[in-house]
Order: sequence, then structure tokens, then C-alpha cells
Amino acid sequence: MTVCRLGPIAVQYTAIVAASNAWMTREVNGVVLIGGRSRRMGQPKQSLAFRGSTLTEAVVRALQPHVARVVLAGSGPVPEALEMLERLADPPDVAGPMAGVAAAMRWSPESAWIVAACDMPRISAEAIRWLTEQRRPDAWAVLPRSRAGNVEALLAVYEPQARPLIEAQIADGRWGLHHLTDHDHVSSPTIPTELAEAWTNVNTPEELRNEELGIRN
Repeated sequence: MTVCRLGPIAVQYTAIVAASNAWMTREVNGVVLIGGRSRRMGQPKQSLAFRGSTLTEAVVRALQPHVARVVLAGSGPVPEALEMLERLADPPDVAGPMAGVAAAMRWSPESAWIVAACDMPRISAEAIRWLTEQRRPDAWAVLPRSRAGNVEALLAVYEPQARPLIEAQIADGRWGLHHLTDHDHVSSPTIPTELAEAWTNVNTPEELRNEELGIRN
């Protein structure tokens, strides 16, 4: 019996093809983070009325055409229209947005996740489409940067390969998702100017009122 042994280059090529195929067929889900402290807003952001529905519903509607499913991560009441969505509890030992990302990745570790906050009134289909187009087989996450160089960890993509990085940060008590960009396999493309407003969030009643009125700062 003849045994065919692949050379190093062939083995490397086979691994690259396998990784590429896995990436192309990977399920992409969306998670909306809710339940933050909302100190400056004075009430839970996920229930805030906005243009005939709520802020959270607007974010969910924007995500749905681009993902297999949308889930909510965090605690607190949600709009009646979203009560049918899967709810994920934040891990008790994790703080901030890191908790919602960890909850999603632990719940479905083989999925890629588009992570958004519930307070993004200008989120758009065009921005999400651009974000998904930044995915690459060798990119473990896509955390875009603003023109000013700020890392946008929400409205970002986290692939399964990012989970060990996240779990390592949790073990170290480092809650800032922006630290992931220190890793060579985390992509951080600059957001196009015409899409930048999609990453806007609201923190105060005045900011929400301005969004309702269409006032741009």
C-alpha cells in the first residue's frame, strides 16, 4: 500500500483552504447589548421610545437582514415587540460590554457575532454591510476605528477565534474590548466618513431628543 505524504507547502495550503471554507460557511448572528446602568439617561436605554417604536427595536431591525438570528444580552425589561427573542444573561464575573460579548460567544461558540449596543439611533444597513465586508479568514475580529483613531468595539464583528483572547482578558480582569486590537489577527479598519454616524450612541435625554428631531452635532 502506497502512502501519499503531503509536503509542508501542500499541508499549509490545505489548512488555508479549510480555514477559508469554514469562514465562508460560518453562521453569523447578531447580539444587542442591553441592561447598562444608564446613569445619565435616568432610565433603561433598551426601553426608550424612539420614532414610533424603541431604540432597541431600531437596532434589531437593522441587524436582522444580515444575520441568522438576533439575541439580547443583559438584564432588565425589553419592549413587548422583542419579548420573543432569545435572552442571554451576563456572566456574573464580567463587567461592561465584555459581559454581553462573552455571553454570546459562550452560548454559540462556533458562530461569528455582530455586536451592537441598544442605544445606536443612526445604525444603518449600509454600515452593517460595510462591516461584514471587512471580515477575512485571517481576521479573528473586526473592531473599526473612527477617523480620530478611536476603537469602536460595539457595532463590531467577533469571530470564534476571538473567544480565547476574550476569555484571557476576563481572567486578567481587563474589561476593555479595545485591548483586542493589540493582537495581530484583529482587524481595525477606518470607518468611511459617509458611514461614521452609524456608530453614534446616546447617553442623555438631550441627546435622545436631538436624535428624535434630527439635529446633528
